[in-house]
Amino acid sequence: MAKRSYFQDIVSVLGSNLAVTLSNIITGIILSRVLGAAGYGLYSSILVVPIIVVGFTQLGIRRSLIYHLGNKSIPERNIYSAVFLLLLYTSALSIIICGAVFFFSDSLLVDPLIVGIVLLTIPLLLTNVFAGGIFLGKEQILRANIINAGPSLLTLVFTILFVWILRFSVLGAFLAISISNIFMVYFVYYIFSHDFKLKIIWKYQEGTIKMLVRLGIVNAVAIFIMQLNYRMDVLMLKKLSTLEQTGYYSLAMQIAEQLWHVPYAIETIILSRSANTNDDQFVHKTVASIFRISLIIGLIGCATLFFLAPWVVPLVFGKAYTDSVLMIQTVLPGIFLMMGFRILNSRLTGMGKPQVAIFTFLPALMINFIANLFLIPKFGGVGAAWATNISYAAGSLAFLFVYSRLTKMPVAELFRYRQSDFYFLRDFRHFR
Repeated sequence: MAKRSYFQDIVSVLGSNLAVTLSNIITGIILSRVLGAAGYGLYSSILVVPIIVVGFTQLGIRRSLIYHLGNKSIPERNIYSAVFLLLLYTSALSIIICGAVFFFSDSLLVDPLIVGIVLLTIPLLLTNVFAGGIFLGKEQILRANIINAGPSLLTLVFTILFVWILRFSVLGAFLAISISNIFMVYFVYYIFSHDFKLKIIWKYQEGTIKMLVRLGIVNAVAIFIMQLNYRMDVLMLKKLSTLEQTGYYSLAMQIAEQLWHVPYAIETIILSRSANTNDDQFVHKTVASIFRISLIIGLIGCATLFFLAPWVVPLVFGKAYTDSVLMIQTVLPGIFLMMGFRILNSRLTGMGKPQVAIFTFLPALMINFIANLFLIPKFGGVGAAWATNISYAAGSLAFLFVYSRLTKMPVAELFRYRQSDFYFLRDFRHFR
């Protein structure tokens, strides 16, 4: 069991996520101003392809690693050997699928050099994803934080160099992502070779691979459905609307989704702790308390962004992106609902039940698709935002009732605030 409190670990991860948030915002400012709405829309439409594909082809191994390393059901040495082989398989599969999408899609006619950089970056992304799972499974939160924040911080640095200074346009944006991930892979290699004293052994661990993949595939399907729910709007906007609308909406979602960094910090710790404990009732109660506090934080965050967006967006990103303001304000209800979902889902995933997200959000994905078909042609990015709200609401509410049944905790109990919910203030006074 970890020596640090939930609150201390959450604050640690939150600090990492705030670094990610700040880096992503500044990177977004540079890209939106230098590339323009059409260029930023093109960049987003290219980037969404590997995001969705890698979300599925990683086979959910990251979360499977957290679960199996946490409950120590498999010897670590066997896990590491299996991960090296799985990295090779998933990288090859991801490159093939992404390459096919770029080759056959007439809507993504872009520079072959950009496509090549994107494809070669995929193994680097997967290496960092798997390494993050290992660190969280071993409750090495600091190293997990470095893996989390490092790519965004480095991407900002190289975006300034390649996009702002050297004016490499969209090519420079993808060079920044690729080179930043190269640096992080070197960090992972250093940790594994020097601290873990790990030597790469290309030995086929059939039993271990099957256990990792069996749980991982369920995680992968859940992640894929969630990623598709997050990114379907961008894909459909590019097809049913204009690059400008795609750019406005992409920026709006990038800003609004920054509110997820708080629940993401909580989600990360709950996932790691759930895999490393056998006291289910204690964790159920702790998660419920964290869930209630997170709703308050999320409501404050959404309200703040709603009122600040009209003057912050034009000031920071330029008057050309004023159309993004209404999209931000429109999508906030859906963003708020997903905060609660992510926290509760991390508990079930840590218990080895990621399939619940599939059953609840697959229908929501279909709702999202149908709503976009009707709303985007008429309302553009604002219509996509409403489709997102409808989809997120349907999925989150369905998940809430299933979670209540599985944990034997009534829905009303999940929302019943207690004085003990605010005990984190005591931890704050002693936090160092």
